[in-house]
Parts: sequence; structure tokens; C-alpha cells
Amino acid sequence: MINNSISEQDVCKESIGYWASQEQYSMQQLIEFVKEAEKGGIITTMTSDHFHPWWHDGGYGNFTWVWLATAAERTKKMHFVTGVTAAVYRYNPGIIAQAFASLDVLHPGRISLGVGSGEAMNEVPLGFDWPDAKSRLARTAEAIQIIKKLWKGRKSENGFVDFKGEYFSIRNAKLYTPPHSDNIPLYMAAVGPEAIKTAAKYCDGLITVTKADQSREILDLFNRSAKDIGKDPFSLEKIAKPKICYSTDYDKAFKYIEFWRATLLENVFNTDISDPRELEEKARKEVSDEQLMKSTPIITSIEDCIKPIEDYFKTGFTRVYIHSMSPEEKEFIKLFCSKVLPYLRETLEKSKR
Repeated sequence: MINNSISEQDVCKESIGYWASQEQYSMQQLIEFVKEAEKGGIITTMTSDHFHPWWHDGGYGNFTWVWLATAAERTKKMHFVTGVTAAVYRYNPGIIAQAFASLDVLHPGRISLGVGSGEAMNEVPLGFDWPDAKSRLARTAEAIQIIKKLWKGRKSENGFVDFKGEYFSIRNAKLYTPPHSDNIPLYMAAVGPEAIKTAAKYCDGLITVTKADQSREILDLFNRSAKDIGKDPFSLEKIAKPKICYSTDYDKAFKYIEFWRATLLENVFNTDISDPRELEEKARKEVSDEQLMKSTPIITSIEDCIKPIEDYFKTGFTRVYIHSMSPEEKEFIKLFCSKVLPYLRETLEKSKR
């Protein structure tokens, strides 16, 4: 979370991050990508937390928490945040609190948690029903409260905490290995109005996948909601995750964005489809090539990704994680860090003066 003790230069360094797709690449590849990103000057990575991928053909199902521990060990200063961990069914909020407290002990100040209300493909395969969005949001709100109570438990008289909700409860629960940090940043993914208000009430920031030109109302509602409960909106992160595909070969790049076609299905985050094979088949029938091309800028010159990223900052986002799906990912990272990152950081520093 941004605060007055952080210099403008440090804020600018954290403003542009890398996105690590656990669904599309092996754990070993992703470690190499984040090492290359850190070498090029990027100091923060957001990573997905799924059980099933969005796409069957060529998909991966990496266990993100294991990867986080290893990736943090193999980098020097890289910060990591999940985007996002669903605190509704497969993960009990107490276990999430324990896991991320332990990660913070191993890598102090380098771990953050992003939460959300999840997708059927990550919960239904493990035997859970898929309820309506209202119930999932209520579960998420309760989970956030439990996680924060456990993290702050050491500040209570004996460290034991209780919570009784409609969906989750903890009784005399204590993290015997509490987090090293006084405050592990906790962000929430949201698009709908009630979810945005929940993020403003309970979290240190908002994550949204909405495009820059469609996000102003979302950010305005988030800022107003934070202000209404006495929070300073300027102290909260507004996080975006734009997709970009770079290659000098346009046709080759287009084949790579095919992997994300299912994410464009209508009302996809509320669908009860949990089998990636079904998602893939449905997407091939219902999502046109034109829709796919509009969803992800395919750039053949690395400088062409500057304006799309700048648009997010102009809209009001404070942090942008680049979700690249380039055929030569390491080459993209090298070019981005050498030719794009310095320009964007200089521009951001000038805008804050």
C-alpha cells in the first residue's frame, strides 16, 4: 500500500509489474520469466491462483503457493501478490491466513494477498456446488475479516481470535507463526458495484480486469466508497492487468492469444462450467476471432505497448501488471525492460512532481 514514507521513485518502481500465468506456463518457465523481469528492473509480480486452467489444450495447473515460495527464494527483491486467491470453498480463510503469514516470515515484506470470489472451474472439480454471485461475495467478505483478524491476532491479549459468520467461523484460533510484517497488503478483485464497495471497506486496494476506457466509473465508486467510511482513497492501490501479445510475427502472436479465448465468454465469471474442455469447446463456438483480437493488443513493435499502458495510469490506476502472452516471452521481457520500462517510469515520475 502506498504511504507517505515511500519515495516517489519507489512508488514509480512498484507501479509497473509483471503477470505470471500459472495456467499457461510451467512453474520452471515462470521462475525464469520473473528472474528475467527482476534482472530488467521490475520488482513486483502478480500471479494467478487456479486449480483448473481456462483452456484445456496446453494448460497447466500449478499450485501457486508452492511456486510463490520457490520464486521468492530464487529472486532477490521481487514482491509477489496473488491475482487472485479465491477465499470461498477450496481454501479455508484460516489456512490462507496461515499460508501467507508463513510466506511473509520466509520473505519479509515481499508477499501480498489478492482475493476474489472465484470461478466454478476452480471449486466445482473439488466437490463444491456453485452458488450465486451474492453468496460468493458474502463468503469473500467474511473470509477477508477472518484473515485480517488472524494476522493481527498477536496484538490481542493472548493471540486467540474468534469469528462467527453466516458461512465461516473460527474458534480460539491463533497463528503460532504470525506474519513478520505488521500489515500484509490485502487487495480484492471486483467489477460489480457491491464487490467494489466491499473491496473499499475491507481491503488495501482494488484489482480489476476491466479495460482502461471502461474503468473510470469503477474507480470513482471505489474512491467514493473508501471516503464514505473514513479511508483516504489516495492511500489505496488501484490495480489493472492489461493483456498484451508481442511478436514480430502477427499470425504467430494471434495463435498465442487463443489460449485466453474462453475468458471472453459472456458472463464468464459466473458460469457454472468447470471443465476446461467444455470451456474451450464453448469458446471456439461463441467467441469470434474479431472479439479475440479486440481483447488483446497484438503488437509487432515493442514501443506500441506504451500508449495502452499509459491509458491505465491516466484513468487513475496506481499499479499495472503486464499480462504478456508472447510467443517468445523472455525476449518480450528483455525488450520491455530495456525500451519501455525506463520511459514509463520517467513519465510517471514527472507526473508526480
